[in-house]
Amino acid sequence: MTNTKKKLLLDSDLRVINIGMNIFYDALKVQNVKVIQVDWKPGPVLDKLSEEILSKIM
Repeated sequence: MTNTKKKLLLDSDLRVINIGMNIFYDALKVQNVKVIQVDWKPGPVLDKLSEEILSKIM
């Protein structure tokens, strides 16, 4: 990365995409950071038979 690109990056406003924990989103909002919250949770753990059935229908 060139020095010019680094300067542009460091001089720009921070923008964040937060995935998961709302506490991080809330902390950034309090600091007036531009932030978007994505409500994401890992998929459920399935038994082998359920995985096979799900993979066939998807």
